[in-house]
Amino acid sequence: MAADEQGNDLDAVGVPITGLAAFAKLETTNVIAKDKMGAKPLALGAAFQMIGLYKQDGGPAAARDAGEAIEFFQKGYSIAGDGTRTVAITAAEMNAAVLELTEGVEPDTNGVVAVSSSLPNNRFILFTVTRYRGGWEKRRQGVAFVSQVEPDQEERGAVEGQKITFTWVEHDLFGGSPYWEWQGIPGPVAP
Repeated sequence: MAADEQGNDLDAVGVPITGLAAFAKLETTNVIAKDKMGAKPLALGAAFQMIGLYKQDGGPAAARDAGEAIEFFQKGYSIAGDGTRTVAITAAEMNAAVLELTEGVEPDTNGVVAVSSSLPNNRFILFTVTRYRGGWEKRRQGVAFVSQVEPDQEERGAVEGQKITFTWVEHDLFGGSPYWEWQGIPGPVAP
């Protein structure tokens, strides 16, 4: 559908229908090249671990926080403070990938995890995809770390999830930016 007489286009409305998130070790070989970001099919390397299912209301929630601005003597002039970008996903699955993200360790030979009070101290390549009605997709990849984990209250008969907040980190692998983002309908890239 094209835009109507008022300039509104219902096909341009973002209605998420599915998505995925995966992470891999922070290595150059795990970066998806810019010219492959919009590929169809999307080929993630074997190093990527999938987070799995999200809760129905647990899809990616991106945030952008601005640091304190620098103000000048003259009124009306300021420089924006350093910002931070995050994305929170509420994982529904209790799998090995989620355990590695939230605890930073693997179970021992008895299946036991020595739980720490602190979050894992690791950085990795995070890749997220959101697919919208109409075939449009938003894909992001960059360096991130887990900055917060909020387990749901256990409720009989309800999906128990863990809201995992990832903080994107400016990194040389991504040209000093927190992440790369591609938006469009996946397929061959036209010149």
